[in-house]
Amino acid sequence: MFPNFALLFLLNPAKEILLLRRINTPFCNHCYSLPGGKIELGESATATLIREAKHGLGIIIEQKDLVFRHLMSRKCNDPEFFAAFFTTLSYTGDIINKEPDRHDDMQWFALNNLPKNMVDAHRQAIEMMIQGTPYSEHGWQVAKN
Repeated sequence: MFPNFALLFLLNPAKEILLLRRINTPFCNHCYSLPGGKIELGESATATLIREAKHGLGIIIEQKDLVFRHLMSRKCNDPEFFAAFFTTLSYTGDIINKEPDRHDDMQWFALNNLPKNMVDAHRQAIEMMIQGTPYSEHGWQVAKN
């Protein structure tokens, strides 16, 4: 069984998105990504985001405040998995990088000025969410007739 992921599309009042730069991770080191993480066995996608927000960003999110925005079917080398993207209506606490061993930078970026060194699938998901597209695929070969 391959892991699935839940990721957070977190905007500030200026409509900028929060991105973290990855280090010491299995893939895409030194690339910016959305906050979130692997869905653990027996855990829902929203429970994953609540856990990841608290442990990684120091904020509290309630399940009722999470809104589904996008689902991506993703193929990355051998693994095939789904990534569910949510936004939140509100949270409590101040955002801090609580995992400096996994993220060496955390910044807010304008949606029309995302960093060049970004996880490609996350960039695609952001574009799809802006367009209101609920589903996309990344990394799959297009079938030829």
